[in-house]
Amino acid sequence: MKAALSDRGKRPVVIMVPASLHEKWPRDFKVFVDRAIQRSDDKALRAKPVASALEFFRLIDSEARNRPQIIFLKHGAFHVQNIDQWVRLALIKRAISGIHLGEKRNALPRFAADLLRTKSSYNDPELFAKLLRIPNREWRLVINEHYRARPDLQLHDTPIPEAIQKVLDSSDIDVAELRDCLRELPARESAFINERLERARRAINDALRTMWPSTLAKARFRSPLLIMDEAHHLKNPATRLASLFVTDEAREDAGTITGALEGSFERMMFLTATPFQLGHHELLNVIDRFRGVAWKTMPHYTKEQFEAELEALGKTLDCAQHRAAELDKRWASLREGDLVDKSGREVSIDDWWQSAAADSKDRPERIQMVMRSFHQAQAAMKEAEAPLRKWVVRHLRDPMLPGTNVPRRSRHSGRALSLSLEGDGGLPVGDEALLPFLLAARAQAVVVREGIKAGRATFAEGLASSYEAFLETRRNGSSHEDEEQELKAALPGQLVNRYVEKLTTALPDEAAYAQHPKIAPLIARVLDLWRHREKVVVFCHYRETGRAIVRHLSAALERQLWSDAAQRFGLEQEAVRKAVADFGARFDTNGGMRQPLHEELARRLAPYVELSSEERNHIQDVVRRFVRTPLFVARHFDIDARSGESTLREAFGTRDLSGISLGEKIDSFLKFIARRCSHPERKDYLEALSRMQPGIRGETLRENDDDLSQMKGISVMPNIRLANGLVKQETRQRLMLAFNTPFFPEVLVASSVLAEGVDLHLSCRHVIHHDLSWNPSTLEQRTGRVDRIGAIAETVRKPIEVFLPYVGGTQDEKQFRVVMDRERWFQVLMGADYRTDEHFTEKAAERIPLPVAAARALAFDLSVKSACDARKHEESPIGARQTT
Repeated sequence: MKAALSDRGKRPVVIMVPASLHEKWPRDFKVFVDRAIQRSDDKALRAKPVASALEFFRLIDSEARNRPQIIFLKHGAFHVQNIDQWVRLALIKRAISGIHLGEKRNALPRFAADLLRTKSSYNDPELFAKLLRIPNREWRLVINEHYRARPDLQLHDTPIPEAIQKVLDSSDIDVAELRDCLRELPARESAFINERLERARRAINDALRTMWPSTLAKARFRSPLLIMDEAHHLKNPATRLASLFVTDEAREDAGTITGALEGSFERMMFLTATPFQLGHHELLNVIDRFRGVAWKTMPHYTKEQFEAELEALGKTLDCAQHRAAELDKRWASLREGDLVDKSGREVSIDDWWQSAAADSKDRPERIQMVMRSFHQAQAAMKEAEAPLRKWVVRHLRDPMLPGTNVPRRSRHSGRALSLSLEGDGGLPVGDEALLPFLLAARAQAVVVREGIKAGRATFAEGLASSYEAFLETRRNGSSHEDEEQELKAALPGQLVNRYVEKLTTALPDEAAYAQHPKIAPLIARVLDLWRHREKVVVFCHYRETGRAIVRHLSAALERQLWSDAAQRFGLEQEAVRKAVADFGARFDTNGGMRQPLHEELARRLAPYVELSSEERNHIQDVVRRFVRTPLFVARHFDIDARSGESTLREAFGTRDLSGISLGEKIDSFLKFIARRCSHPERKDYLEALSRMQPGIRGETLRENDDDLSQMKGISVMPNIRLANGLVKQETRQRLMLAFNTPFFPEVLVASSVLAEGVDLHLSCRHVIHHDLSWNPSTLEQRTGRVDRIGAIAETVRKPIEVFLPYVGGTQDEKQFRVVMDRERWFQVLMGADYRTDEHFTEKAAERIPLPVAAARALAFDLSVKSACDARKHEESPIGARQTT
């Protein structure tokens, strides 16, 4: 913010963000300006999202007083495909300059809208004729004058940025082919006009590809600061994004411009949540992009110094990773029988490590080699830590909730998902499901014997997830997944095929699919959380598993709802259904509950003068729509009560497992909507809630329920929603907003599409990883959706409950063992190869897990709070530490 406000030349700060976050950054920025900035002068800080390089150049060309101080620029903005109709028209004008076209020149404006694909907006031949005659720099005035009565078609910036104009005025583009195509255009409509137009469009695109590198090379500007979000995308220097910052002369002949943004930024800061998922060479590649900084603005630090330091850092990291890899290899030699004390008694891995680390000289030579490798790796990692601290700052959240001794997270593995089972280990497989899992284990053993070429046994992973997912892996290969996988499913041999076919026939009847060893305890756990009025997000890998959970959970939740209600009110189920519906109707226009609810909400809304009358009415409508539903009435209200006021007070006083009452939840929601949301964000939240259907959905679904259009013919409870890759981005955004309120949905079943760039933390502190992952960062990203600053866990001072269920003795347990071990090594072996083939994972599952103490001793400490020599803390002249 300081860089944006204090720059004397009013040059904008540029924040480059991936497409998936291009809306989130500006939205969060608006909240920051409204809620965090105190000085009135600073509130004038303006930002603008920009999707293409053309928009960016136009902003740079505009007058300083009209430019925003911050520009949110998409990563892919500099791709040639983002060129608009005006530049294409200017290219046509350049192509026809100086050639004889006869009457075709006059006919060209008639085809221009077709040629440029602007018939739905700019389609007036008279305008195009005028633009082709006048200088490009006059276009904006002419276009705006032409559309005086159409403000929506008027332009705010010059249509042809100066960098483009320089190329058009030069000889750097080849328009010969485009000229030939334009000569072929008829003077009037003809039978082959569409084919000729298409050829001309292709010629325009070819000319643009030739012209674009020269354009980027001529587009010179200066900014005080670049912030690159998701900077791990810079790990490959050959990519279009990474090549923008550093000139690579070896690639110039390929027709690809490099270094287009080199020297444009006086300071650079890169952001990434996963620096150590990168290989150390990839991390060096990311840091190397700092080479594109404006060195002339840095009198006390030179490019040559930077390159020398980076080379030295590379050698140090090479040594550290060599030692870490050697330790990894030595560690793999350890076996369960090695975990004994000096008397030969079996001990835990942590106790064994404490003893072995203190004194290993009496241990077998193999273990002494492990300990020597550990100490060598530890020394090498510490040696690399000091120079790395100059370029990388890593923030690790406190393991305790703020101001408490309560752990921030509480992890529950394996059978801990079950409400009835005790002890350690995985979820058991009952007798009725034993045969399918035994057959899967046999088939999997055959795949392992096939070696590396066998690939993944997806049938075993699918079976551990749900019966439905197993059947889908048999039918459609990998189309059932939302996550990208490096390896395809194992190609079945005849023996594997026989086992899998037997497995398919051994599955229980479809009516018993809900009794799957992992599905059944999941449903029971989610129901228990729901009965305690807690929200929960369930992550799945398989789309079919997500649909199965929604289906089975809806059926179980509906049964539980009416069973509890019948018991609570002492009525038969049919009678209680009618009584609950009748009570809900009392919230309608003439009902006895409408006025008490209105008055109660009006009292709670009174302190929030920020809300308009229209917004207050909208909130009243939203709350009323949800509290009148059977799901609210049956759980919160006394349907026999005669006094609306008293039963409302009682309902608002009911508390959840976190100790928060319904009334307190509504108060928090009102405070959040009124005082933490900007006006547009407030509108988005209320719109999202208004579009949530509070009633049970069946086959007839509205357009805004595209998340459940996958559940054809299935009645789905309104508090359960599904978010996978088949759901529109707009719908996913709406579900996310609604989930962050006290209202529906209460259960969100999600795939990897909600694992990044999404906030689900305001009303939820329970996450279940129904399907695990081979990659520990995937699990961390998922959990991070509910573990964020301002999470409900911080408010109630209770941990974020993380469930990692797995079925014991199956592929599920193997995946759990592998990913937990990889989690320990995550900060030690940078860029570890997370292979998923059976040959590799079978061996990985047999490894002795790295003790927590050992992992901590090896990990880089790159936090700003570390006690380190002051000289090692010296700020980097251009790196992340400078601007942090």
